[in-house]
Amino acid sequence: MKHKTALLLTVLLAFIAGICVQAAHILEPELGKLEPVNIATYEHNAIGKRQDNATTTSETNISPRLKTVRFIAGLFWASPSGLQRRCAATIITSNTLVTSAICAKSDYPASKYGQGGWRIVTGAEERYMQTPPSSAQAYVVSNVQIDECSNFAIITIEGSMTFGGGLMPVFISSHPVDQGATLYTFKTAEPAGRSFLSLTNGIATECDKYLPGYADENFLCTQPVLGQTVTNDYLGGDPIIGFSSQPDGSLAVLVGVTGLYYSTLEEAQTASANDATAYRFNALAAPHVRDIATLAGVSPESLVSTGKLS
Repeated sequence: MKHKTALLLTVLLAFIAGICVQAAHILEPELGKLEPVNIATYEHNAIGKRQDNATTTSETNISPRLKTVRFIAGLFWASPSGLQRRCAATIITSNTLVTSAICAKSDYPASKYGQGGWRIVTGAEERYMQTPPSSAQAYVVSNVQIDECSNFAIITIEGSMTFGGGLMPVFISSHPVDQGATLYTFKTAEPAGRSFLSLTNGIATECDKYLPGYADENFLCTQPVLGQTVTNDYLGGDPIIGFSSQPDGSLAVLVGVTGLYYSTLEEAQTASANDATAYRFNALAAPHVRDIATLAGVSPESLVSTGKLS
């Protein structure tokens, strides 16, 4: 067991080490003074009421709760063989989305499906399915900026999305996440049934045993809690949300995106198996606000909610 632990720890440390100097400018974002813009006009029911997992009567259907989430799009690889689903991407502005760095690397899909390029898919409940319907809207990805250090990627598309109806952006939370706080995510890789999952912000001393210094690299550690359904997909990329306190109710806000996991299972080290009991080291979104704003051509203040997470 000690050998397995050391091996996977080495893999994780290698991932976040290497070229982390290039991201040093985002480690101290100083977001405390930023305020959301036009928050009164933003619709607070982006994901519905805060409840635990929703179920469906048929495993062939997408969870009703996931259908209501208007700030999640699908990230697909487009090649001569068609569109292949890779991950989810979270909509921040009309031309900018975020996901995990592992999701946005093109070497694997290019080797498996052939040369091609990324597409963002919206406009249909089935945007999470392996083969989206013809009614879905596909946008060409013009740029992907990857931060190897924190497993975070910023995606920009050609043109822009039109918001309204089933499509809306989400604010990024700049408020610290309390230890033991409950957060939520959507398991878009398995959109039927229990797609709305609870996560628990990990105990720092426990998380640090698995990835020393994780907080300095802008990771959010979530750990298994008895009774919770945990996210165990290998790639991550799904939004982690909290609820920000506002004068007229709670606002769903983006805290980060699901990412790397720590497992003592040897099979999990090569992605041949998933470990539902693993600690996950997810990318926080707040440290990247200024980079997102620059790529989107907007002010950082327009992207952020500073309300306390409830």
